[in-house]
Amino acid sequence: MKKVHIVAHTHWDREWYFSDNEAFIQFSYHMDEVIYSLENKELDYYYLDGQLSILDDYLKVYPNQEATLKKLVEVNKLFIGPWYTQMDEFVVAGESVVKNLQIGIEMSKRLGGHTSLGYLPDSFGQGKDMPKIYNGFGIEDAVFWRGMPNEVTKSREFYWTAEDGSKVLTINIRNGYYAGVALVEGELYQKKEILDIVSQDSSTDVVTLPVGGDQRAVDRNLKEIIQEVNEQFGKEYTIEESNYPHIFNLLRKQTKNLPTVQGEFMSGSVSKIHRSIYSSRYDLKQLNDKVENRLIFQLEPLMLMADDLGIPFKRELLDYIWKLLLKNHAHDSIGGCNTDKTNEMILARYKEADQLSYSTVDYLVRKISESIAEIKPNDLILFNTLPYKRCDPYIVEVSTKLKHIKLFDDNHQELEHQILSSEKVYAGEVRRLERDYDEAKYYYIHKISFIKETDPLAYTIVTIEEQAELVHNKMITNERAVIENEAYKLSFSDGQFCILDKRQEKTYENCLYVEESGDEGDTYDYSPAYHDKVHHLNFDTSNVVVQAGPFLSTMTLKGSWSLPKDLQSRKEEQLNAKVNYTFVVTLSKESKRIDMKLKIDNQVLDHRMRLVVKTPVKSQVSYADTLFGIVERKNQDPHIHDWKKLGWKEEPTEIYPMIHYSTIHDATTSWTILSRGIKEYQVIDSDLYITLFRGVGFLGRPELLRRPGDASGNQYRYIPTPDSQLLGELEMDISLIISEVFDPVMVQKEYQLYSNESPYYQIQTLNRFTNPIQYFQSNKVDQLNGLNTLIDLSDSNLVYSALELSRDQKWVQIRLYNPSLASSVENEKIMLKNKSNTHFVDLNGNTIETLGKLHEIQLGKFKPGEIKTVAIERTQ
Repeated sequence: MKKVHIVAHTHWDREWYFSDNEAFIQFSYHMDEVIYSLENKELDYYYLDGQLSILDDYLKVYPNQEATLKKLVEVNKLFIGPWYTQMDEFVVAGESVVKNLQIGIEMSKRLGGHTSLGYLPDSFGQGKDMPKIYNGFGIEDAVFWRGMPNEVTKSREFYWTAEDGSKVLTINIRNGYYAGVALVEGELYQKKEILDIVSQDSSTDVVTLPVGGDQRAVDRNLKEIIQEVNEQFGKEYTIEESNYPHIFNLLRKQTKNLPTVQGEFMSGSVSKIHRSIYSSRYDLKQLNDKVENRLIFQLEPLMLMADDLGIPFKRELLDYIWKLLLKNHAHDSIGGCNTDKTNEMILARYKEADQLSYSTVDYLVRKISESIAEIKPNDLILFNTLPYKRCDPYIVEVSTKLKHIKLFDDNHQELEHQILSSEKVYAGEVRRLERDYDEAKYYYIHKISFIKETDPLAYTIVTIEEQAELVHNKMITNERAVIENEAYKLSFSDGQFCILDKRQEKTYENCLYVEESGDEGDTYDYSPAYHDKVHHLNFDTSNVVVQAGPFLSTMTLKGSWSLPKDLQSRKEEQLNAKVNYTFVVTLSKESKRIDMKLKIDNQVLDHRMRLVVKTPVKSQVSYADTLFGIVERKNQDPHIHDWKKLGWKEEPTEIYPMIHYSTIHDATTSWTILSRGIKEYQVIDSDLYITLFRGVGFLGRPELLRRPGDASGNQYRYIPTPDSQLLGELEMDISLIISEVFDPVMVQKEYQLYSNESPYYQIQTLNRFTNPIQYFQSNKVDQLNGLNTLIDLSDSNLVYSALELSRDQKWVQIRLYNPSLASSVENEKIMLKNKSNTHFVDLNGNTIETLGKLHEIQLGKFKPGEIKTVAIERTQ
């Protein structure tokens, strides 16, 4: 006989086709029902969707309820956590997932403790690294719904593993987290039907049936219904109220014959997975990447450096900014599948997190710079917040009274530099007429580039000396459409690009163009227009400007494309809209990258634009980065032609997510695309198709070519989303690396350098508006301490993931991982400046192994995909 365990719960979308404010009002009253039902024994248990953000909002308004909630949690009636928000697993950074759990678990502590369960019931697919992330927080059980194909396993209970050996005992919910609603609302035959359905794929007699749904009110009559069902079907099933910890305790006693599976799950065979949501609302995803990278690779390391120097680390501020970002990582929020009103609020949170994070960086670099004892006017202080020596060209703006400058290092050796631009600016009070300006109050803002090696997690000082005479270091304008550096020579002719890879001595003709096509999908899914035409767009323009210099060389193309303005025009094959573009290609000194910036003035509705990178690679698979590793994916799905016959929910188009990069390679060459905010790619034949953006006008549409059936989001009405058309100016940053072999460690390091410009500050009073708060006076630190942290990972064969300060502020924690799918990494070590106590800790900072007081930390063997975090005691 099967025992069916009923889990009373709610799935609470923070926002969707409603705003978080609208949802919060319902949640305010919902919690009254939850508390009443538990206190008055209408329910034995209730699971609050595994996320703390909704309680965070609630307790800000109702702080008097904290003691009541804590009591219910402590007596195991109310189950909360471990997440802060129910996040997406495919487009946010791994460290964002770690912070999500860290903050959720920390908040749970004051509310009686978290449920140790990897609970993601509605994420659009499951990432392959989740088992090792869960294990890193001591979590050994997981529950999810979407993404698992029947061909992997039909068992609803299994062990899910990662390549490093991590594993979690997993329940894959049958028919969704809302399946049990039929037990409450259905006719008698429907109640029996759902019991049969959820039981048929269970490998044990422990069957899970969640009763709840989106923003669902408490089912206060659940006990009566359970009694009724037991009376009706007691010969086949025993039904009881239950909770996930109890279910997993029972399940562990019956795991002998459970299957083991590994990998990511993003199949649309049994549930919608929305495999092209990665390109919805590109503008929001771009902002997410910008803030995410700043928090991980700039702000926390800089706050740690500042704390060493004597400027206190503000944990509460850092957590507040992270919470703003994490609220936007909820699967609908980051997906962009929302109403325009909701996306406006998401954008507002991004803007707030952006302003808070860059303002903190600005404040700290100013405070440190102005407090340096030997500092003098016109000194330029460069900060390196990465654990590598930075030898790539700096690009900075400096303000000087005189028109010309020279740069000197700390040994007063002149540094060659390149003037990228100069602007004459007035420093006096503004007047209506420029002729009233005092010539003596003008100064110059120079944008310059130079190389100055900067130690890891340190700052260095460059001196600017103003010159009366001309210094010959400006950009040289070149009439030939050719730029080059040590690695590449790139030429442009007749609308086409040619790349010479100098290291491999290979030339690639016509290797970059843009593809444009219709999109009659919605905010969830791309779908071709019913009457479509695909446009192959070269950069046909004579407006080409080349500027060459010792550190940076750029090629700028300006032109326009004629395209159909909407789906009707596309059907009629009219080219009645003009899309202007600016395409800038940059080569930096000794760089492995070809950096590209494409600015588009989008004036077309319902379409998709992709950058096509034509490669010589012969491969049946592609690779992309994941939360803490890489994944191999087939370039052609085996069911691309028979999915309708099989009854799948959507077409398994080979559109895939990437967090930071995608790669194809073979035995002779490797081609990698890095991006700042672009999250979607596809490989067709040998070519990489990178989705720049797509614009659509509805939250959900029915009967898409790629997704038959009802509309996603809200199947009962069309909800227009004109903002999701992304009309107006858009800017995309992409970089190409061509190399002999695919090295995921090198690629991630290049991405970190590419996506994180070094902070800097100039000691000057001419320009009081280099940042919004510089106009105001700031006190210096009485005496700066020395920097304690000196870690150099420049030569590491591991990927650096994070530098963080423990919550008790006693330990510096460095996280590294091995991205390889098959190879181990050995003999890695970290050299410390001072002998210090060291530990291995888990992802939440709990000690795994005490290493002792060391100068040299031997990291041991990193298995494929393994993550390790080293904690180093801070010196006082």
